[in-house]
Amino acid sequence: LPTVMAAVYNKPLINAALGLDGWLVMRHGGSPSTTSDHVRLGCYFCNDVVAPDNSMKNRTLDQQCTVTRPGLAPVASSMAVELMVALLHHSQKEKAPAPKPNGGTFAPITTGDDASSCALGVIPHQIRGSLVTYTMMTPTVPAFSCCTGCSPGVVAEYQKNKVEVVHQACKSLDGSYLEGISGLTAFREAEASKLVDMEDWDDDEL
Repeated sequence: LPTVMAAVYNKPLINAALGLDGWLVMRHGGSPSTTSDHVRLGCYFCNDVVAPDNSMKNRTLDQQCTVTRPGLAPVASSMAVELMVALLHHSQKEKAPAPKPNGGTFAPITTGDDASSCALGVIPHQIRGSLVTYTMMTPTVPAFSCCTGCSPGVVAEYQKNKVEVVHQACKSLDGSYLEGISGLTAFREAEASKLVDMEDWDDDEL
């Protein structure tokens, strides 16, 4: 729900997610209705092709996001604070573009000249860390048009009837409601039909 509301009202949102030995801190990309000269950044749910589900059901203990190594929470929360402070120092706030890939080279110093920088340095889209390898990386993921959290379909439905959307989403135990209004169901059906068409190809047609 915070993801949907941030997209509807075009507000900055920082989230932190903990696994057993890895963590993710990221900023969401604002409302899909705003126009800008850069690609809108994705939210936490933009990487999924299914609606949010029960994370406690049919999963091993280390996959339930309920058990984590003791050092993860303070590391992730401190990164979230720093990311939020840096974002608030940028003139475009939640619409600030992510830094461009630098070819895999480590560049700890920034001149502040590029659009993704502020007085405090660069502002990545995501920060993914691991306690297994003691490393971090900063990938950038664009918004998914059929995302169940920030897509235009979900935002439009929430703007029509906020209470009903929340009620239907909670009542839909299999996630089909969110998948329907976001366009994810139609997206998966279209992709499945393409796979069927590929199976009908003859070797001579390849």
